[in-house]
Amino acid sequence: MYQKNITPLIQSLLIATMLSSSLITSACSAESSNTPILSNQSTPTEIYKLGLAYYEGDSVPEDDDKAFKLFQKAADQGYAPAKHYLGIMYYEGIGVDQDYHKAFEWVQ
Repeated sequence: MYQKNITPLIQSLLIATMLSSSLITSACSAESSNTPILSNQSTPTEIYKLGLAYYEGDSVPEDDDKAFKLFQKAADQGYAPAKHYLGIMYYEGIGVDQDYHKAFEWVQ
């Protein structure tokens, strides 16, 4: 009799454990798949795209400071679209002090 009463309880606990671990696993994998990662071998295009994601808040939280640093890194490697966005950020004062002279230099 003792065995019959405990079996449904154990089954319920096992099912709850399996479901919760499954939900945690799927939540963690979904979160990590949305976070872009750069390596030391990232191309200027990849760096620029991550900067753009931070600039627009696309798949990562919007962060103008990170966007500016990433655009700067890509622009220093000669990537023209990153230079354009640096010009915009200087012109608008986004993530950096507004500076029309620097804006013109980057856009030029």
